[in-house]
Amino acid sequence: MQTIQLSLDEEMIREINRLSSQQQTTPEELIKQFISDRLQQPHKPKTVMEKLQEAEQRRGRPRYFAEGRPDLSDRDVRKAIIAEQIQNKHKRISEQS
Repeated sequence: MQTIQLSLDEEMIREINRLSSQQQTTPEELIKQFISDRLQQPHKPKTVMEKLQEAEQRRGRPRYFAEGRPDLSDRDVRKAIIAEQIQNKHKRISEQS
């Protein structure tokens, strides 16, 4: 059996100790159980929607979603907006020279 060494902050150590005493086990056994449980979960890549939902839960709705135009799903509209942004950037660069 191999040994793995972890560096944990004080809060995590307190939480592990609290959980291990609740479950009447050692912190080592509790961590082994956490790892075992995690490894037994099926691992499938998250979809874009799942990632967005997690991001919303962590820090609220992304700002650019609220500011975006409703017709941005049309390729022609996106293409025109990007072309305009590139032209404006080149204009600013040429004015600076």
